[in-house]
Amino acid sequence: MDYFSKKKNNNNDIELARKISRLIDKSKVDEYEIYISSSTDNELEIFEGEVESLSYSDSKGIGIRVFKEKRIGYSYVTSFEENKIIDCIEKAVLNSKITNAEEINGLPLRSEYRYTKEADIQKYIFDEDFFKVNIEKKIELAKNLEKIVKGKDKRISGVDSLNYSDNYSEVTILNSNGFEDSYKNTSCFLFLNIISKDKKDTSTGFSFLYERNPQKLNLEKIAQDAAAKSLMLLGAKKIKSTHSDILLDSLVASQFLGIIASILTADSVQKGKSLFKGKIGEKIFSQNINIFDNGIMKEGFSSKPFDAEGVNKGNTQIFKDGILKTYLYDCYTARKDKTLSTGNAVRASYKSNPGVGISNFYLEPSSDYSFNDILKKIDNGFYVVDIIGLHSGANPITGDISVGAKGLWIKNGNLVFPVKEVTIATDILSFCKKIETIGNDLKFFPSAGFIGSPSLHVKDIAISGI
Repeated sequence: MDYFSKKKNNNNDIELARKISRLIDKSKVDEYEIYISSSTDNELEIFEGEVESLSYSDSKGIGIRVFKEKRIGYSYVTSFEENKIIDCIEKAVLNSKITNAEEINGLPLRSEYRYTKEADIQKYIFDEDFFKVNIEKKIELAKNLEKIVKGKDKRISGVDSLNYSDNYSEVTILNSNGFEDSYKNTSCFLFLNIISKDKKDTSTGFSFLYERNPQKLNLEKIAQDAAAKSLMLLGAKKIKSTHSDILLDSLVASQFLGIIASILTADSVQKGKSLFKGKIGEKIFSQNINIFDNGIMKEGFSSKPFDAEGVNKGNTQIFKDGILKTYLYDCYTARKDKTLSTGNAVRASYKSNPGVGISNFYLEPSSDYSFNDILKKIDNGFYVVDIIGLHSGANPITGDISVGAKGLWIKNGNLVFPVKEVTIATDILSFCKKIETIGNDLKFFPSAGFIGSPSLHVKDIAISGI
């Protein structure tokens, strides 16, 4: 018998989960969880007015997690025939017999939820009009972007990459503790990287946009942003090594913040892979900085009503006035630290057990300083508009950071000339202490979640040049 229904209706998946639960031999398990996820993805690339590549994928699967005598068993299946599902269940039960028992293993309990359910989040993460745009219109949209950006300036010589992608997904969870719920999500992403030339000099500039519905993508904005970044770096010079203040563009600051985010998960801390271990209650930032992980942010592209094990998501304040207040937890890591889950369980897909990850992670912007206000405060410094090699150049355990950078030199509050081929060197804790001014221009960058920061003025950073 085939339980799978192709109609785009979450109620079908809840009914499927109920049917699967009836196939589980309750005498063989203490607890069980059924995780069903499906997604459809489109990706296309445009080059010189033509479709360079086009792909479509449609996937759906079931993950079965069982607990027996505090041992975990997991298995997944992509077939929806009854015998295949039964076989998947049996494999999960068999797997539970060979894993290590831990007293803290088990499904979430309602008493372990830190937050109450946010009832309205579904309407912000799903846009029904997403389905009104067919693939021909998406191709036309991308082609139009290429035309728009090429018309911005005669020095724009071409488009290095222009990619459009979108996703429609559904997630359903049912477990033996009485949890039963689902959500659906739409998103689309547009990325543009262009090349500019002036005489013998060449520079690049990128921009991107996220929306829930492709009809809302602002082509003029992404074209203007990419053009401005590329053109401002033409004629870039090398500079001598020095120490100076830096002004991080909001998107660059978001990437730096991503390093901090990655070592604030309780899993990293408990495994000794985080320099924030043992620092709860300490003032990490010299400024009274507030940082949140908000899983129910209306504009957040990592917002969901519940996490990957069915725990309600909420708005977790990680730093308050510069002081580290909490790590990010799923149920397992929360039990280790004798606290409550922050609703930060994540899964890559139905193929994996839940782990800990971020959602909409951001540094709260200031209401006092615009970008230009900060710029005027800097007598001598470096405005960083792009960085290279952040992931390979950052050590989350020692905190050391060394990345390539390009941008513009600042003199007496003005941007005076473009700079290339320099390296910024610091460490995470020093970086946190040296943040001087926070802007009001919060922007988000997609990186293992949705990470946001305003522009940041950081004092006395080593810059290696010639």
